[in-house]
Amino acid sequence: MNRKGADMHEGIVVITGAGTGIGRALAMHYAARAQPVLAIGRREAPLQALADEYPLVRAVPADVASDAGRAAIIEALGDQPIRALVHNAGVLEPVGPLLEQSAEALRSHLAVNLEAPIALSRALRGRMANNGRILHVSSGAAHRAMPGWGAYCISKAALHMAYQVLKAEMGSTAVHVGSLRPGVVDTPMQSLIRSQSVEDFPAVENFRALKANDALTAPAQVATFMAAVLALPGERFSEQEWDIREHWDQVVDG
Repeated sequence: MNRKGADMHEGIVVITGAGTGIGRALAMHYAARAQPVLAIGRREAPLQALADEYPLVRAVPADVASDAGRAAIIEALGDQPIRALVHNAGVLEPVGPLLEQSAEALRSHLAVNLEAPIALSRALRGRMANNGRILHVSSGAAHRAMPGWGAYCISKAALHMAYQVLKAEMGSTAVHVGSLRPGVVDTPMQSLIRSQSVEDFPAVENFRALKANDALTAPAQVATFMAAVLALPGERFSEQEWDIREHWDQVVDG
């Protein structure tokens, strides 16, 4: 796919939430293909383990929801151009009826899932390489109300609108903005989902069944899909929200 779109070796790939799950798998995918990666996460140990295994990965322990964290990311980049910025970091909690959540818990959630991607894109857009990519990692929860997931549904719906607004505002620039739904993936967040009570999350048994039936998508498979989407020509990359369940064949095998 790279010959059709951006040459991902022209700059560094910045991935938030890279310590585990999808972010880690994507960092490994690129590093194994000689692509430099800036791996960002809140916990230093898994990031450092990733960097120890892949010399092209630079670990940056940072909270993307804080000014200090974003400053650390900027400092770590130096003068390197950014080929792709992948907003993968996200939180699920608080879980439970929406009107039972405190204002503080909701603000903390939105700071990570919504404010941080916008703020980091603002901070880094001047460092984006020509024909660069900004990718929002979305969710089916952005498009469907799920009892118990009020904060998550709201933040992902707002992030989807942010993608649409940025696509409209940046359409004439050399930076392309996209959005992607990775499906139900075997990550630590899924473990957290399965640990919820039926009272807080009525659909929890559905997610427990997916794990029991080995129906979760592997992070490495999602990384393959994400890399293929990121390598699409700019206008095609931005034209729609890419869903791994609907678009795998046309993006990866097409």
